[in-house]
Amino acid sequence: MQAIIFDMDGTLIDTERVSQASWRAAAADLGIEIPERILHAFVGLSMKTAHTMIDDEFGDPALTDHLFARRNKIYSDTWIDQLELKPGAREAIDAVHQRGLKCALATSSERDRALFCLEHFGLAEAFDATVFHEDIAHPKPAPDVYLTAAERLDVPAHECGAVEDSFNGIHAATAAGMAVFMVPDYNAPTPEIESLCTAVLPSLTELPGAIDLQLTD
Repeated sequence: MQAIIFDMDGTLIDTERVSQASWRAAAADLGIEIPERILHAFVGLSMKTAHTMIDDEFGDPALTDHLFARRNKIYSDTWIDQLELKPGAREAIDAVHQRGLKCALATSSERDRALFCLEHFGLAEAFDATVFHEDIAHPKPAPDVYLTAAERLDVPAHECGAVEDSFNGIHAATAAGMAVFMVPDYNAPTPEIESLCTAVLPSLTELPGAIDLQLTD
């Protein structure tokens, strides 16, 4: 293993909790309820794909537009004050560098928002390569974001490990041929998801030890 590639939302930064709350609040304001199966499916998805899912669920494009506008307003008004780093995030990134491995970020988030988050926590310079929503043609669960990160690191994809919290991200990293370290956030792993992972970890605090096991194999 020559590199570790981190997801951002729900993996390094606790954004999913804030995002889910904003969806529920926006739906309540419009007098609707978003099914839990859709909220769970949103984790790791691009906003474009989420928009399509809501359109398909309610069959009302105007309602979808109003819901997204309201959600985005609630999120933008509240998110920065509620964001926190996930436990062990900074130490996990440091551990990757200390082991002489390359380190990248692969996120479905838009560049400006992701960079704002990284700068807020002093992580903007922590990665050897970054890949954002604008850099890829197909979002997770397609492998594009991870393949692009590996290419920018100049490391073969099969020599990379991916750190993920979402099912979509795990499918993306697996499709790219990478070992996957899952740190569950909003969704607990199913047996099928567990079978795709090299390790399922309680938190990022355990990641350095899991990497060491792979390096000694």
